[in-house]
Amino acid sequence: MVEQRNNDNIHSTIAAITPDLEVKMSDEEIARRKEWLELDKVDEENIRALDEILSANIDDLMDYLYNHFLSYDDTRSFFPDEETLRRARAGQRQYFLSLTCGKYDQEYVSHRTRVGATHYRIGLDTRWYLGAYYRALSFLRKVVSEEMENDPHRSHEMLSSLIKLVFFDMGLAIDTYNSMKMQALREHKDIISQLDTERKVTKGILENAPIGIVRLSSDFVCLEANSEFVEMVGKESLEDLVGQSIFQICPALPRDEFSAAATSGTSRRVAAERLQLKESDIDSYFDWALWPVKEKDASTSGLVATFSHVSDSVKLQQQREDFVATLTHDLKTPILAANRALKLLMEGDFGPIQDSQKTIIETILQSNDAMYQMVLTLLDVYKYDSGVKQLNIVPEDLVGKTEHFVGEFTKLAEQKQIQLSFKAPAKTVPVLCDYGEVRRVVQNLIDNSLKYTARGGKIEVIIDQSDETTLVTVKDTGKGISEEDLPKLFQRFWQAASGGRYYASTGLGLYLCRQIVESHEGKIWCESKPGVGSSFFFTLPNVELE
Repeated sequence: MVEQRNNDNIHSTIAAITPDLEVKMSDEEIARRKEWLELDKVDEENIRALDEILSANIDDLMDYLYNHFLSYDDTRSFFPDEETLRRARAGQRQYFLSLTCGKYDQEYVSHRTRVGATHYRIGLDTRWYLGAYYRALSFLRKVVSEEMENDPHRSHEMLSSLIKLVFFDMGLAIDTYNSMKMQALREHKDIISQLDTERKVTKGILENAPIGIVRLSSDFVCLEANSEFVEMVGKESLEDLVGQSIFQICPALPRDEFSAAATSGTSRRVAAERLQLKESDIDSYFDWALWPVKEKDASTSGLVATFSHVSDSVKLQQQREDFVATLTHDLKTPILAANRALKLLMEGDFGPIQDSQKTIIETILQSNDAMYQMVLTLLDVYKYDSGVKQLNIVPEDLVGKTEHFVGEFTKLAEQKQIQLSFKAPAKTVPVLCDYGEVRRVVQNLIDNSLKYTARGGKIEVIIDQSDETTLVTVKDTGKGISEEDLPKLFQRFWQAASGGRYYASTGLGLYLCRQIVESHEGKIWCESKPGVGSSFFFTLPNVELE
């Protein structure tokens, strides 16, 4: 649904608020820029396919951006009144909608250069709108990934194309900004002063960047670097780096990659590579990028490299994979083996059995199957965190199924001399949910209550329904939870101190409950008082009745 309104509206909006300036660019120059970014027809088709997603989420994108803009004094000053804010937001809204037009020709470029003119006119320095582009891309990456979670490869292709286009636009806006700046410098005959100001701004951006940045000569000698890079390589000051070969500073860097970039004039990007930028016994991982600095004659005068420390993310991913593998091996296998043995027993492979014995074996097998499902819920933690978990949400008789399910805990409660009860309204309405997942939430909450409620205690499972939502409550007279621990209760891997209610856990049960409930667009929370008991609540949406 590519809308012609995109180009028309943004063109008229920008034209109304910017001075006349035409940064002319030939078709050949446009083609060269696209070629450098590898922005081709396939990318244009990929971007056009994003139109519906962008249109559906444009208002949320604007809220996301402007909430950020208005939270900083520097950027808030660009909108002195409501009318200016309204016009700026409308213009930027149309700008982002026009991204998916799919036709990036001379007319498109001409109007995009007006963006840079707008930035210059209102004094919007590049350090601000580059941040805005970053936030916009972060938002769209998340939205597209969620919309196309079933086709991650296609999602990656579309996002890659969109990033190329955004960088294409950024280049046009920056060129226009710079052209207007130079025009002003010539007019005011104050070139030296203005360049010094720009140098300070650039230096400030580099110094405050949260990634390591280093500029090299064509023979790989360090010319300058920011403080983040100085710290990454274990040096005390910039003076310890300038004038030295980057390979003397960091012997582990791949010399071939740097040589290839300098020789061919091509960029290089690597994600989560194991690198030792300084002497250490601890493995470090970095996302890093390398690109050539081009002169007017297209020769390469040097290189720029950036390094971003991602060791924590890599280690967390490794922990996830180790955790999933351990669970799969240590829990699934013995349960499946037990089930196979029980089935053989029922089929008479070990001799005839009586009907009463068969009934008991069937009950055990059902319990084992339920236990197997519990193991799968633990594995689902990884699926929820990685965003690949798929739910089968349909109308369900939650009250009836939950009442039957609670009954399965009756014998266990009686053995512990705990009174287990169930309450629900006589008239019920269907609930939209994946019952298998919701069952796991109820099971986890009842298991916890049984575990931490003393003999003679009570556990109540209560369901209340309004027109829109269903509220499920699991209330016990157990140990209770301290007030300071309540905010941390549903965090992943969190455990209370020894002696607390959840000391003997993996720290995943309640975290998974939260993931399941929130994936149903519900809420989960707890109210508790030490020595009195705890009440866990969660809500689910009902089926809308006509």
